Amino acid sequence: MDISREEFEEVMAPYRAKTSIRSVEGEIVYRIPLKNDLSIWVYSTVNPMSGMSRERGADAIRMVLMYKNSKAVMKETKTLRTSNWAKNLQDKIKDMTEKTTEYLCPWGHPLVKRTGKGGKGSFYGCANFPDCSYTYKGEKRLSDIYDPKNIPPRQG
Repeated sequence: MDISREEFEEVMAPYRAKTSIRSVEGEIVYRIPLKNDLSIWVYSTVNPMSGMSRERGADAIRMVLMYKNSKAVMKETKTLRTSNWAKNLQDKIKDMTEKTTEYLCPWGHPLVKRTGKGGKGSFYGCANFPDCSYTYKGEKRLSDIYDPKNIPPRQG
């Protein structure tokens, strides 16, 4: 299905997405700001010159959770450009947003909810992985052990 820039921007409007980035593929990239220096980048497939999505079958909409606008934290499965693309994309944005937390690792980087190897279990891991390998596996409620006064200042 073809998607116009206007249609895509209508879907992105509730998220206060910025459009200042263009990818090497020549598409508009929307940046959705979140807490703790995290943002969701949505690669739209919309060409900024024509205002329309690329040729059918050429690509799907992609999404990446970024830390400090430079480090990819996790990717979401592609959103196909079918008639229900907008709802599917909104659902994936909601899911990815729910993986972010207000908690920080001991070195001041945000924790994000991750899934264990093989899809087994979940845990909280540092968004700055692999540079920081801090994980919290749920031994106690995170809100019970988390004390923001004991977190050192952010690095880098």
